[in-house]
Parts: sequence; structure tokens; C-alpha cells
Amino acid sequence: MDGLLHPFIVHLPLGLAMLAPLLVLLLAVLDGKGKLTPSAWLAVLLVHVLLTAGSLAALRSGEAEEELVERAVPGAALHQHEEAAELFLWSGVAGLVLATVMVLPLGPGLRRVVPFLLLGLSLVTLALGLRTGKAGGELVYRHQAAAARAGLDIPEGKPVHPLSSHEERP
Repeated sequence: MDGLLHPFIVHLPLGLAMLAPLLVLLLAVLDGKGKLTPSAWLAVLLVHVLLTAGSLAALRSGEAEEELVERAVPGAALHQHEEAAELFLWSGVAGLVLATVMVLPLGPGLRRVVPFLLLGLSLVTLALGLRTGKAGGELVYRHQAAAARAGLDIPEGKPVHPLSSHEERP
């Protein structure tokens, strides 16, 4: 990977954060109709395990690569991305706890309520994941983190664009 582990890893938890609310909603509806056993919720649990593990791996790999870009990227932008990633991780952990509860034998009241708590939390996790991704995208495209990571000398305030060194074509 040549040290570019972070950009490779980050897409797994983001994709799973998009899948989780859809899967939870589907299972909640089917469960509400009495068409599921608690073991069907293992699919949601697996998604949340992978989402949480992927979030942790993305956070750790980002921390490991931070020094490579911090000379060119404003500290506030790095801090914003890191804080967003930590919230995303903790939201994923909370979702993992609720997903674990769903595979346990629950009384009818909890069986009706917990899936919708998990759905709401999954939507919050998705929003936090998108916020984290947006902050990461700003590091790459606005603050030139990828160019700094590659060791290119980027003049302050100059965008890196494939056509930036060429004159406009007719």
C-alpha cells in the first residue's frame, strides 16, 4: 500500500454506515410482523462489528499518517477531521451495543422499541460518517493533503489540479 492505508480503509465504515439503517429498517419491519427470529439480527450485528472495527482502523491509520501531511495542512482542519472520526467511532460502538441487544431474547415491549432506537442511532452514525468524510475530503481537495503526503512542494493557497500547470485549451 506504500503507506496509503488510511484512504483505502475509510471507505469500509462509510459504506457500512450507509447500509446499516436500510438493513435495520427492513429487519424492524419484518420483526414487527413476527417474521423474524432473534438470530436474523445477527446480520445487523455483523454490519456493526465491521463498521466499528473499520472505524477504529481508519482512525488509527489516520493518526499514523497525520505527521506526513501536518506540515502542509492547517492544524484546525486536521483536528476537525479527527474529532469527527472519533464521534463516528463512538456512535458505531453504541450501535454495536444495541445490535448486540437485538440478538438476545427480549420481551415484546423491548422487541418493538429497541429496533427503532437502533434505526435512529444508525442514522446518526451515518450523518457522523458523512461529516467525517466531508472533513477528510476537504483535507485532500482544499488543503492538498494528498499532494503533501506524496512529498510535493505545494505553494500556500495554490490548488493542485491536473490542468493547473497548463494553459487553458481551446
